[in-house]
Amino acid sequence: MASTMNELAIISKSLSSLQNLTQKDPIFLDDLQKEFRPDLQNYIVGATLSMRSGKLVIGNNLYKEWLKKLKKNGFDYEIDFKQ
Repeated sequence: MASTMNELAIISKSLSSLQNLTQKDPIFLDDLQKEFRPDLQNYIVGATLSMRSGKLVIGNNLYKEWLKKLKKNGFDYEIDFKQ
């Protein structure tokens, strides 16, 4: 039972980190935990993006649209929340 509670805490913390990034400007792809990057990369295919300091920048509006997609449809990939 404790293991399940610990796993739920990890999932909650990981998902909260995604929401907290909306307060950051700019948002870099590298700011996301690596397990979430493939889903965001799939979502932003074809979008106009920029680079800053050699890192891919995700526009805040585009990032928020991705979060809305997650709330409505979930992830396109299975996420391994185990650490």
